[in-house]
Amino acid sequence: MVIFLAVFLNTSAGCFALEEIKLDVPKDNTFKTEVFENVEDNEIESDLSEPIQRDDIQVPASEKLTDKQVFELGVQDYETLEYLLDDKLTKHFDKGPLSSIGLRGLWRGGMSETFVKGDNHTNFDFNVIEARIHGEFRNNKTSFVISTRYTPQHEFKYMQHFFSDTYIKHKFNKHAIIMVGNTRTHTGQEGAKSDFLLPFANRAQISRQYGNIRKLGVKLAGDFKLMDYDIAYNSSGTYFTSFFPGSEFCGWINLKPLGMTDGRYGKLKIGGGLTAGRRHFDYNTLGAYASYRYKRFKADFEFAQGNGANGRAGLTKTHSNGFYTSAYYNITKKLQLTARFDQFTPNTNDSGHKTREYTAGFNYFIKGQALKLILNYVFREDSIAGNSHRIIIGTQVLL
Repeated sequence: MVIFLAVFLNTSAGCFALEEIKLDVPKDNTFKTEVFENVEDNEIESDLSEPIQRDDIQVPASEKLTDKQVFELGVQDYETLEYLLDDKLTKHFDKGPLSSIGLRGLWRGGMSETFVKGDNHTNFDFNVIEARIHGEFRNNKTSFVISTRYTPQHEFKYMQHFFSDTYIKHKFNKHAIIMVGNTRTHTGQEGAKSDFLLPFANRAQISRQYGNIRKLGVKLAGDFKLMDYDIAYNSSGTYFTSFFPGSEFCGWINLKPLGMTDGRYGKLKIGGGLTAGRRHFDYNTLGAYASYRYKRFKADFEFAQGNGANGRAGLTKTHSNGFYTSAYYNITKKLQLTARFDQFTPNTNDSGHKTREYTAGFNYFIKGQALKLILNYVFREDSIAGNSHRIIIGTQVLL
């Protein structure tokens, strides 16, 4: 593993969105922050296919807060993407249609040991290996991303799974964007999250079933103090297996009741959404989400119900539902404890069959999300397949 990381660290890199934070340090050691609303267009860069949310904004290294300030102000919850090489592999141009172009490399994987019915199985999983090209046009409003994957999946031809985020993005202003291409659908809050921002080694069951999928289409996304939204009209085809087998609508909105309080009472987010479409038959998925964060602590809850689905697990007519609730506590800036209860009913006509997963673990941020270690213990209750125990050791590297 160490040798692999040493080799991998000599590959590609990238950079991410910036929002300036000015820190005023009075002599009495009390701290205040001021978020500038007048961010110039050229100070904001593209951020994969995630909605332009404040949680995903990177703070310049020269203005980052100390551990004490972070915990006192409650502004850090490890949802910022950083890169080890940052702008070293980004080329800037003085002339021509592009102002910059960069290469990024991303890897997430590890090993797991599963114990079920007296047997144990070891699995080494390089589950995400990607290379991305990111370009910014001269107008500082339009950009593009071409992402390629190098982890074949047995259910798809290699080239069907080869492209992931591949799109053109245009910023109308600092709050709103439009994206055209192959992007993540916002089917569930966690289901829409980047692999490299996940707080656990695995997604929750509803996210694995309904979300974690990209589709071709047009997306409008925005972020304001009191709300953020993500609305898309897509082809219902997935992984380039067919061009346009049907259409799909995907909409999600989050409200931020404490958005005008500057974090004094924490951050509260309440939202929900609908994904509905047709691919051989009609399907729809409903979801609801809530989270609260205050200083070192964060908790969230998400529920989803599928009347048929067209997510990462594939196309299905089955009616199902599930939910998860998680808690996170930052012991230090680098060490985060995590716990989650996760339940899923794969067929509501057979409500006696439920699968439950109990997860406990920690994340150790060597260099933010750019270099992270993950340790999870998962106990799974399944009346059909049998109960199992699983220990997962993972890491990720963002260059």
